[in-house]
Amino acid sequence: MNFNNISWRRLKNESWVTMLFLGAQVIIFILMTLTGLSKGHGLSGTYSGEILHQFGAITARDIVIYREYWRFLTPAFVHIGWAHLLFNSFFLYFAGRDLEEVMGHVRFFFFYLLCAMGGNIFSFALTSPETNSISAGASTALFGLFGGFIALGRIFPYNPKIQYMARNMLTLAVLNILLNLFSPSIDMLGHIGGLLSGLLLGFAFSAPNLKGNRYDFVEDNIHRRIVCGLGYVIGIVVLLLYAAKVYGMYY
Repeated sequence: MNFNNISWRRLKNESWVTMLFLGAQVIIFILMTLTGLSKGHGLSGTYSGEILHQFGAITARDIVIYREYWRFLTPAFVHIGWAHLLFNSFFLYFAGRDLEEVMGHVRFFFFYLLCAMGGNIFSFALTSPETNSISAGASTALFGLFGGFIALGRIFPYNPKIQYMARNMLTLAVLNILLNLFSPSIDMLGHIGGLLSGLLLGFAFSAPNLKGNRYDFVEDNIHRRIVCGLGYVIGIVVLLLYAAKVYGMYY
């Protein structure tokens, strides 16, 4: 018996990228809480704007003045309070594992990060310059999971599991947007940007792990994948150029 081959197959079948992202956001939350304790915030350190900013949350000022473009990505691992962390972690654990299983580890890794980045750029570009809010949370990436499953539902119209997930994700996305549309504490633009990113990248990345099963008739083609991939890139460029004009920035 070749234990190396067994270990590799086991690792290949595990949702280790999902667990990596989960572990990262939990560790960051613990570090934020410990920092809050050291600064006299008690167990409420994750509500402190100073600590949120220190660990990667984003404000328009960070991009416009300090050019800290890495903050388009880091807010996905920063959470405000236990409820925020637990809700996002719960959804990532269940939906992330399913999407990683069909998309593959490497594709899912980049899919998740690109959705987070797309949602944060969308929010930054379209939020009023007068708004001085701070944004944090994995919701941009999680709405990308919504979009990814919806896209796969179109690519694999005869796969019952994908169709079930696609319908549920579409329903959850619509309900979430409607229920939080006018909430001032919710970055709705980030959610919408993540959803649109997930749709485009879902079509672009597809799900190669599904193409060998008995539901192998797919509505997939290379031309749509290229168009959607380019659509994501062009959308990001257009949003950044628009933001540059609005904020008087020059990239």
